[in-house]
This record gives sequence, structure tokens and C-alpha cells, in this order.
Amino acid sequence: MPNLFANNLFSVSMLLTAFFGTVQIFGIGQTAHAQQPAPQFVASQQRPNILILMTDDMSRRCVTATGGSQAITPNIDALARRGTVMQNTVHQGAFSGAICTCSRAMILTGRPLWSVTPNQLAYAGPANLKTTDKLFPEQFRQEGWQTFGTGKWHNGNAALLRSFDHAEAITGGMLPFNQRDRGGAKDNAIEIGMMNPTCQRIAGPGKVEKHQTEGWSTDVFYDAAETFLDSTWNHEKPFMMYVSTNAPHDPRHVPADIITRFKNVYEPPNYQSIHPFDNGDMLVRDEMVYPPPHSPETVRRERAIYLAMCAQIDDRIGQLLTKLDQMGQLKNTIVLFTADHGLSVGEHGLMGKQNLYDGSWRVPMIIAGPGVPSGESREGFAYLHGIYPTLAKLVGIEAPAYTEKFGFHDVMVGESKGQPQLFGAYMPNAKIPNGVRAVRQGNHKLLYYTHSGRRQLFDLEQDSWETNDLIGDPKHRETAEQLMAALENWMENSGDPLGRE
Repeated sequence: MPNLFANNLFSVSMLLTAFFGTVQIFGIGQTAHAQQPAPQFVASQQRPNILILMTDDMSRRCVTATGGSQAITPNIDALARRGTVMQNTVHQGAFSGAICTCSRAMILTGRPLWSVTPNQLAYAGPANLKTTDKLFPEQFRQEGWQTFGTGKWHNGNAALLRSFDHAEAITGGMLPFNQRDRGGAKDNAIEIGMMNPTCQRIAGPGKVEKHQTEGWSTDVFYDAAETFLDSTWNHEKPFMMYVSTNAPHDPRHVPADIITRFKNVYEPPNYQSIHPFDNGDMLVRDEMVYPPPHSPETVRRERAIYLAMCAQIDDRIGQLLTKLDQMGQLKNTIVLFTADHGLSVGEHGLMGKQNLYDGSWRVPMIIAGPGVPSGESREGFAYLHGIYPTLAKLVGIEAPAYTEKFGFHDVMVGESKGQPQLFGAYMPNAKIPNGVRAVRQGNHKLLYYTHSGRRQLFDLEQDSWETNDLIGDPKHRETAEQLMAALENWMENSGDPLGRE
């Protein structure tokens, strides 16, 4: 396959111009050392670097560029203006309450939900990911990129060791609860959870060891990424960095100076104090952190801290991108920002992500860099597990054939409308029939609750917050029937355990 970036190479003189002329494009972060100019160099092979910025539990409404009216994310918004926003990206679901393990396993393998860990449809399957499939960082590593990972992983040490040349400050699924208050942020001087996480690092071939860190977890991870660039990166190779925060997952804590930015946060338009019916997993731990009913005051407080944690991430993204600009590497780096799934935080009477309302199902997705259109917003449908083949196509390598139908490169460049339909599934346990399935086609979305037969139908163009259920409206009966038929067909042919004959 030809190198797609033969026309994107630029000279050292152009890099110098970029350094002196564009260093203020992104907001400066919180720590002083990032403001110091760094030496400039160019990776000798001139292939693009890749920077994956992953977050946990981050709804698309946490980012202004993807619909967040109360968000404060100037650096992510600047990235969106420089690149392409994929407005209709979803994760495909999960077969345990830990949505992130399934979502991240799908991202790593490029596989859809029911084939990501065949015959291991339980939490341990993706949480200890052992697969013969090639993982996408593993392929980039084999193709000559120097790979580095930091932050939340949650897919086991075997996959970690296959994926990265270097890994520092790696954490599992969830940082410890504060013992006094499972949410909120009362006294940041003594709060735990997002402070001082115990982490892991790759200490040598086949060796993972624990190490203690100090500071807010988001700072710990982004500091590790900056240290890699300063001290570990082999400049003769392009890098592939995977920087993944635990934030804004609970326990929700954030520095006091950041929470002061969010003084007038209000409850969402689809706020309810309690979900109006059994969705199949009403007692999952996310819902029991704050058992319902949820008062407006509780939802406002938690959404303010949630958005503040996202603002802290935004600060550090700006600092890291500024550093890359100072190093002369930003123009030659593909930056992909996303989340493994969203979170309700008061929407529909729910606090967690174990549902398929849009607050949990859709994720922010922004891509910028070589080969990516600038200043574009795409409405075409995409799955998160299309990241692998999309990045491969951008850099001119060949992803495994089974991943290619999920790639969204053609949507990103404006040549396709993407997946004709989007499907999703959530069940707390694959051995019992509780849960929900989803299908979206055009502007219409149908939810089907497998344990009760209940259905919901929404027109997302007219009702983006999903407050007006159309399932009983005769005008929409045909649409509902068509979507239900499509959903049943997907369940029967995708490997869904409730669709097998």
C-alpha cells in the first residue's frame, strides 16, 4: 500500500516556523515546566506519530464541540477546529456492568461486542484479555512505532505487555472510594480516590511491577506522557502514545480551583429523580453510589464536579499538545480524543452507564492531524471499535480484514455516510435475559428491554435528550416495527446470546 503521507512531509525550516508562530494555539496547562521550549527534531522515518487521548465515563456533553452546553473545554474544542468531529459515534455495549472492559477490548481488537472474547461473555473475559487477535498498539509496535501507555488500562497484563514498549502509571478499572463520601468533593486536602494512585509499570520483558505515585491521577498520567517524550522516546521512530485517564469516573474529586469554574450547573433537560421502570439492572453499583431518588441538588453538585474533572483533563490536553508543538511534532501527529462510554449523572433518573440512552451510548470523538480534514463535523454513524482500521488506513498500514468493515475513514473524509444502522446491547450477565438492546437508523432510535418486552422510540433530531417516547403513537408504528425487525435480525446473526436459536 502506498505511503499516504508522502505529500505531508515538511522541512526543518517549516518546523521552526511552526514552533515560533503557533505555540499559543492550545491553552497552557497547570504546571510550569511545560511552558519551557523543548529541543526540536523530526522522527527520521517521517511517518506520523499517533496520540490516543482516552477518558473514562465521559459523555459527549462534557465537551463543547460535541454538544456540551455547560462544558468548559477550550483545548479539546481547539482540537476539533483543527480536525474532524465524529458526532454519531457509539460503543457497542457490554455483557457486564463494567462497560469499560468490553469497550476497550473492542477498541484494542477491532472486534464487535459478541466476538471480542468468544465464549467468555463475562467480566473476566475482557478484563484479562487473552486473545489470538492482534491488538492495535501491538500492530503499530511491530510496524515500527515506539509504543507507550499510561493511565487506565483494565484489560490485563498480558495485553499490556503485548501492546507497549514502555508503560508507566498504569491503573486498573476504578480508583479507591473516599471513605467519607462516595461522591462529591468536600475537602480536597484529605480526599482520596483520584489522589496518589498506586500504579503499575512495565519493568522489563514480561515484567510488570507496582509503584506509588503522588498527585491527582490525571496529572500523574499526563506527567508520565510528558516524561516519555522528554526521556524515553527514540527520536528515530514515530511514537504511538495511549494516554487514558480514570477521570471523570467516580469517586468524583477535583482540585478546588477547577471546581470554582462551575458555579451555575443545572440538571439536564431529561432529569428525573428516579427511572420510571425497571431497566434490567437497577441495583448495579453505579446506581447505588447515590441510591434514588436523586434530588436536583444532588444532580447539580455531581454534574458540576463531573464537568470539572473533564476541565482538568482539558487543561492537561492543552499542555501536552503545546509541548508537542514546541517540539515541532504537532503537525506530524494524529491526535484522537474519545471516551470508552458516557455516563448518566441524573439523566432519566439514572447515575451510571449501564443503559443505552444517548448519554451513556454515544461518545465524543475528535480526530486531527495528517490526512484528517480540518474544521469538519460528520454526522455519519461510527463505532468506537472502528478506531483500529481507521488509524491503520490513515498511516498506510493494513489492519486485519475482520476489522475493516467497521472503519470510519471514509466518513471522516466525507466520502460515506458510515454504518447504515447502529446496534447496541447491554446485559449485566450473559446468562440471564435482563438488559436492553438498541438500534438507530436515521434520526430514529429504538430501545428494547429484553426482560420485559418494553420498547421506547425516540426521534433524536426533534428530541436529542430522549424525553418524548413515541412508541405508542400510531404515526410511528411502522417505524417502530421496521426498527424492531432490524434489531431482531441483528440479535439472531451477531452472536447475541438472546438471539441464538
